[in-house]
Amino acid sequence: MSEEILTYLWDNVFDRFLAEGAIYRELRDLKNRIRRYDEWRAAWAEVAHATEERAERLLKLENVQTAADDFRRAAIYYFFAQFLLWDDYGGKKATYGHCARAFRMASKHFDVPQHPIEIPYGNIAMPGYLRLPPGTHRPPCVLLLNGLDTTKEEQLIISNLCIQRGLATISFDGPGQGETFYQKKMSSEYVQAVHAALDFAESREEINAARLGIIGRSLGSHYAAQVAMLDDRVKAVVAWGSMFDLSNYRSIPSLTLAGFIYVTGSKTLEEARPYLESIDLRRVSGRIKCPLMVVNGGRDPITPPDNIDRMRSLGDGLVEVLFWEDGSHCAHDRPHICRPAMADFMRNNLSG
Repeated sequence: MSEEILTYLWDNVFDRFLAEGAIYRELRDLKNRIRRYDEWRAAWAEVAHATEERAERLLKLENVQTAADDFRRAAIYYFFAQFLLWDDYGGKKATYGHCARAFRMASKHFDVPQHPIEIPYGNIAMPGYLRLPPGTHRPPCVLLLNGLDTTKEEQLIISNLCIQRGLATISFDGPGQGETFYQKKMSSEYVQAVHAALDFAESREEINAARLGIIGRSLGSHYAAQVAMLDDRVKAVVAWGSMFDLSNYRSIPSLTLAGFIYVTGSKTLEEARPYLESIDLRRVSGRIKCPLMVVNGGRDPITPPDNIDRMRSLGDGLVEVLFWEDGSHCAHDRPHICRPAMADFMRNNLSG
């Protein structure tokens, strides 16, 4: 089983590692070094720690930009150290804590800083970051929604692309994700957390609240589409992963299925089943009236290709599709094409 898990990760997630800024040489060394799945976290964390130590030395030498980049890379390595690590609650929590800490340090020193925020939602506050493009008065703003095991720390690349195009971004950990997981588990009410994030965006004077968009990644693509169907404040939406429904949940990779059990705080698949069945846009009344972009690859082991057409059928206005038959989940194997295209789509539909 350990060998099967490693094969799945290297075969299906390698492109994602690269897309988020991992160094190919370090990935190659990790692949050669890790022989069993129980070695995964320690090996990645060791590389992350060495990267973080280098960043601290660079910061003392006042090489700020280089230090910031290494802190960011350390955060990504810590993130992947705990990625899909559902059977080690303590190890996942501790390692993700290192990820969040390193990323906060990086955020202070970016050329365009990220400002820590807390988004009120019920009796909790969801941690996140607000980022504003320099020299732009009251810019449009894009909410970046996480996936099943995506956190705000993995949203930097798409944030950078939006910032370059004069768009503000808000990234945050919703229920069941990142730091918020330890306050509130994921449920079918996740959509309400997104409404709360839109409320927060409206409350910020630095943002043009009449021009709000959402890019939802993987599982977040489902909630991005759902909120666009329900909330007229959304003026453009990207379903990055096109998760129309999850009726195929029994056939998705076992690691992913275990993740749904974990993030909902369930003990068994049967206990998580009501949540899995709630991921179905046929249950939502309404249409997507704002511009819609749908992005995915045909070799996605989680979301089948027919969800592309089902997702696009929800749009009453402009609909753009980026799809590659041989592409991976969220088209992580073509980040140089799909990610700039998503940012361009937001700029073109929010800025004019």
